[in-house]
Amino acid sequence: MRAYELSEQSLLKEFRTTKNGLSLHDVQKRQADFGKNIIEKKEKKNYIKEYFKQYIEFFPILLEIAGILAFIAEYYQPNQGNDVLGYAIFGAVVINATFTFWQNFKADKAMDALLKLMPTIIKVKRESKIIEIEASELVPGDIIVLEEGDKIAADGVLLEANELYINTSSLDGESKPSKRELTSKGAKREIDAKNMVYAGTSVVNGSGEAVVVATSMATEFGKIATLTGNIEKGLTPLEKEVINMTKILTVLALLAGVVFFLLGYFSGKGMLIAAIFALSLIVANVPEGLLPTITLSLSLASQRMAKKNALIKNLASVQTLGSVTTICTDKTGTLTKNEMTLKEIYLTSGEKISVSGNGYETKGDFTLKNKNENSDKHLKTVLYAGLFNSRASIDDDKIVGDPTELAIIAAAKKYNIQNDFEKIKENPFSSERKMMSTFGKIDGKEVLFVKGAPEIIFTKTTHYQDKDEIKKFDKDATDKLQKELEDFQNRAYRVLAIALNDKDDEEGLTLLGLVAIMDIARSEVKDALQKCYTAGIRTIMITGDNANTAAAIGRQIGLRYDGVLTGDEVAQMSGEELQKMLEDKTYVFARMASNQKLKIADALQKNGEVVAMTGDGVNDSPSLKKADIGIAMGSGTDVAKESSDMILLDDNFNSIVSAIEEGRTVYFNIKKFVTYILSSNVPEIVPYILSFFLKIPNPLSVIQILSIDLGSDMLPGLALGSEKPEKNIMKRPPVGKDEKILDWEVFKRGYFFIGIIEASAAMFAFASFLFSHGWQYGDVNLNNPLFHAQAMTMTLLGAVTSQLANVWTMRSWDFNIWTISWKSNKTLLFAWGAVLTWIYMLLNVAAVQKVFNTAHVPVKDLWILLPFPLLILVSHETYKYLRLKKMRYAEIG
Repeated sequence: MRAYELSEQSLLKEFRTTKNGLSLHDVQKRQADFGKNIIEKKEKKNYIKEYFKQYIEFFPILLEIAGILAFIAEYYQPNQGNDVLGYAIFGAVVINATFTFWQNFKADKAMDALLKLMPTIIKVKRESKIIEIEASELVPGDIIVLEEGDKIAADGVLLEANELYINTSSLDGESKPSKRELTSKGAKREIDAKNMVYAGTSVVNGSGEAVVVATSMATEFGKIATLTGNIEKGLTPLEKEVINMTKILTVLALLAGVVFFLLGYFSGKGMLIAAIFALSLIVANVPEGLLPTITLSLSLASQRMAKKNALIKNLASVQTLGSVTTICTDKTGTLTKNEMTLKEIYLTSGEKISVSGNGYETKGDFTLKNKNENSDKHLKTVLYAGLFNSRASIDDDKIVGDPTELAIIAAAKKYNIQNDFEKIKENPFSSERKMMSTFGKIDGKEVLFVKGAPEIIFTKTTHYQDKDEIKKFDKDATDKLQKELEDFQNRAYRVLAIALNDKDDEEGLTLLGLVAIMDIARSEVKDALQKCYTAGIRTIMITGDNANTAAAIGRQIGLRYDGVLTGDEVAQMSGEELQKMLEDKTYVFARMASNQKLKIADALQKNGEVVAMTGDGVNDSPSLKKADIGIAMGSGTDVAKESSDMILLDDNFNSIVSAIEEGRTVYFNIKKFVTYILSSNVPEIVPYILSFFLKIPNPLSVIQILSIDLGSDMLPGLALGSEKPEKNIMKRPPVGKDEKILDWEVFKRGYFFIGIIEASAAMFAFASFLFSHGWQYGDVNLNNPLFHAQAMTMTLLGAVTSQLANVWTMRSWDFNIWTISWKSNKTLLFAWGAVLTWIYMLLNVAAVQKVFNTAHVPVKDLWILLPFPLLILVSHETYKYLRLKKMRYAEIG
């Protein structure tokens, strides 16, 4: 049953009501049947639960297990520093959980934003009386009374309409008032019916009465809320990768623990000693500083993006940007300035006029072709019509109103048109009428000025203004105007027809001409699009413009596309058909309704695309939530912003591209510091293993391992996370959905290349110090505690100084360090200074030495440390050079 198609009598019968309203008995019964007229909210988040959820993610669980194992090891073998390690691990988990929770505290509030748009008090007719009630008390069958300024609390079919206009922007993004009538005008959907009013909209003009046909979640407003609420976002690539890394590191740690437990046990070490050794090895394999470093790196990246006008709401979404393969973007204000400029005028008397100046400047020149003695008068009349038939204004640089109207007013001011028009009546523009008219007096004569879509004005035109007379608007005249219109549209102009009448009647008009208005493309858009194409990202434009104008704008800005699809064509397609069309072709989408974006996003995602989608209206919220990255305009609605992952503060396409560049940078920066952190695991593990199987003193204590993970690794790792984009970052393809951070290249560089060198450095420093001071192999229990502390200090410094070199060579994944300014990463300079200070404290500050079991080592012994950092620099830079050379040859081949 389609309520809007029913006659008044059938409508009242269907909803068992009358024009006098429901009885109180009927209201009570229906309230019991239908419930409150409210948009149902999702269950309110329990923020205590949300906080503790941070502790049951994969990586935190791994760290928590490691912390527990550290306490177990301390219980069976006390005074080895395992308890300090346990506390430090749990401290890292708490800090990370708190920080992540705080970043995501203002999570999805789309329902709350929707509720803010709903009114609280409305007027309703019950038992022949007009009363005011809470909006939540409305039921189907109620008769609501509508007056100018009222908000509408339910969907209804009109019984009366007196010049009734409603603002439907909260549903369809249309800023112009929409006239309501008593017939549906052949609508096929509730949202298109002219005789319906909708929850969440408001009355801007006139009055009326309507019978309520839908309340709460059954309204069009409620359907959007349901759709938005039911769309579940999948895990971001980074969240998946953290899970992947956790699994791999867990398996590696457990395997190492089991293998060395068995080796220790069968070599005669005994069950307890072998078990404690295995537990310590498992803990040493866990990079405690990795998760906080990832979180802090993402936070720093989001701060950098905010400076570029891209506000990230969810930290994990930063890295998702690096995987984007398709950007679906609005045109107005994103690819263009949303600053209309009237550039050309065609008069029906044959003159073609160019207008100089951009935007809303009120100074410019008019250049006329085919000029005649009446050209000035005809041009003035066209500009009069535009100026007086408008709600916008430009006064003393104060600009108010619709951009299209402002463009016409700016042109009128350039021609010094004075406002001496006496307005009597206005017939507002609406998306259905596609025209506006104003009736009034000028120089004592009555006149109706009309402007609107040419295809509408042409049908209402009977005459046109020729050079010196009014002529009949016949087929030849129509064909000529149609040709001029198509020429404008093919050059990306938005075209309005200007007409007038000598009476208050929108039929029988006299056509004056066409005005061609252009929404100037942003100057940086061409370069931004080219950067996207080089980066393997396709861009799809979605606009409300007609197909010709959309195609022309696409050509003008350098957009690559294979064809144009209209909203009507998309509506008739199945999801599978659209999916197939988008597999290997790119389209411009013209005359699109915002709710069709969801269909496009779904089709692209089913093709394996990672989709970034822009939007600004309430009805954009489902598609924004569905997209991998929903991008709300800073000028958009609260609902769109709450449903998005990122807010574009300047509405600029170039800012999206900058954000994607930052997202890719974050991905590779994480790759760098994961490699950096994992490489330090090897010099932690190898000394431990060697001390278990060789007849040597313990080269490294547990607390010293902790000092590497959380002391010397944390700040340099964070510095790598703040590296600027590499020069080829937007020449690479998008980061694949299945591409892993923790891949073979990371393992190879981290564990088997740099890690081995660092382990060699640590053991060489340990052994060299012992032998140079008279130690004999087999002397496991050193009687001199100071001597043992000095030897362990050398092991620790062997690892730390190697990491100091490693962090420099890790600044670029592909390029040599001499191609990067050493001053470009101030965080790294600070981190390097901090680690050097830490080394000084380990060598010279008694309190630090006591906690970390280190001792002062003479300078003459510290020279032992120099060769290995140099070896890391030379070998890794050579490796990068050869690898990049091989990749370039492969590309050429």
